[in-house]
This record gives sequence, structure tokens and C-alpha cells, in this order.
Amino acid sequence: MTNQDDETGRTTPFGTFSAAAGHAQQAMDRAKEVVTGTDFEKLRTKAADAASAVYREGHELLTSSEERARAKDQLSESIRKNPLAAVGVAFTAGVVLALLMRG
Repeated sequence: MTNQDDETGRTTPFGTFSAAAGHAQQAMDRAKEVVTGTDFEKLRTKAADAASAVYREGHELLTSSEERARAKDQLSESIRKNPLAAVGVAFTAGVVLALLMRG
């Protein structure tokens, strides 16, 4: 499409609008070509598979988060019941790590 020019050679608003409409029509024609060649059943299957994978990963994260919370609560309870044993275990672990790092 060509722009409408007035007698001074300037583009008129109608010409600009007409050019924009032409570009929009070309974009719609290209979109139709893309959609025509698309296998929507395959696209739906891929989308369903992706949604299932995201759901599974989210469920696993939630489950592992709950397990970590339970383990943390159990550890805290054990430390409250036996604080001296907890200090002894922490000290021993620190000594072993220091010896291992020294080589």
C-alpha cells in the first residue's frame, strides 16, 4: 500500500493509517500461514507433557521440603533432650574435619 500525499508532498494521517493497516494485514497473513502448518494435536500434547513435568517437579520439591522440615524438627527436639550429647557430636565432627583438612 502506498501513503496518501497531499499537494506539498507530506504524508497525510489517512496515508499513515492506510500504511499501518497494510502492515497489519501482512502480519495477519503470515500468522495464518504459521497456524495453517501447525499440528495442534502435537502442540496440545507437548503443552500437556510440559504441564505434567512442572507439576511433578513442584510436587517433589514440596514433598522434599516437608521432609526437611520434619527432619529439622526431629533434630531440634533431639538437641533439646540431649544438649550435652549434641555439643559432643559437634565438637567431634569439628575435630575430624580439622584433621582431614590439615592432611
